[in-house]
Amino acid sequence: MPSVPGGAADMVGRLVAESLGKAWNVPVIVENKPGGATIIGTQAVIKAPPDGYTLLLGIDASFIAVPYLMDRMPYQPRKDLEPISTVSTLRYVLVASPSAPFKSVEQVLDQARARPETITYASGGEGSTHHLGMELFAQEAGVSFKHVPYKAAPQGFVDVMGGHVDMMFLAASTAIQPVRTGKVQGLANTSATPIPDLPELPMLKDKVQGFTFDSWFGLFAPAGTPASVIETLNASVRTVLQSAHVREKLQAQGLAAGDGGPQGLRDRIAGDTRRLAPVIAKIKSLQGKP
Repeated sequence: MPSVPGGAADMVGRLVAESLGKAWNVPVIVENKPGGATIIGTQAVIKAPPDGYTLLLGIDASFIAVPYLMDRMPYQPRKDLEPISTVSTLRYVLVASPSAPFKSVEQVLDQARARPETITYASGGEGSTHHLGMELFAQEAGVSFKHVPYKAAPQGFVDVMGGHVDMMFLAASTAIQPVRTGKVQGLANTSATPIPDLPELPMLKDKVQGFTFDSWFGLFAPAGTPASVIETLNASVRTVLQSAHVREKLQAQGLAAGDGGPQGLRDRIAGDTRRLAPVIAKIKSLQGKP
């Protein structure tokens, strides 16, 4: 697990690990190795024997952003890891400070067009999923916002609630309760389908034609893992993700069970990389500039 305990990735990884352990009747241990924009944990798996016993809960940004934003990478994730399955997809909510000078997506876009760079948004740092999603939204809407990066998304969210930053993309699992209690405004759902616990939330795809944005978590093995082992792991994960218990647990956190095997995950990485290439190029061009 290349991230800290307690986040969405950690929750997904532990849920799947627990279910796999029960299915196999052996302990499946989750080891958190955060740091270095997920590089530390990812590298630990790449260096492990390719026997199917050491796996990575991969985060989308590790494959579609980090390799292109880092000056030097100690590995190539698309070559050094074998996809097994998409484990889960994560919906996002566009949330705004209660004191923000807008109450809808339409008003956000109107202000952004009239006064570019005056609306601020928080993220978990350059190249984070929150950063990529907002820049993609701005690009497809034909507007520009001012990025305010934080070391972690929760820090940015605190400042959105406090009115120090105007808005951000926030994981639905985190956004549901603050939106319901009025601690932040819920402006839109970025997914293609409604969020069961916030069904009244407007769909961003209806405001910016066809725009959707989700992130994903996938399971990977070190390159060189035999195809028969990959298929066995994929079959086990598929069974786990079809269970009502796992689906209910994921839904309660604003997540959806993944689908598709190794090729589906490979295609997902390639498609996201193509879609986000212009955004990543823009971020890269601004790095190091005041």
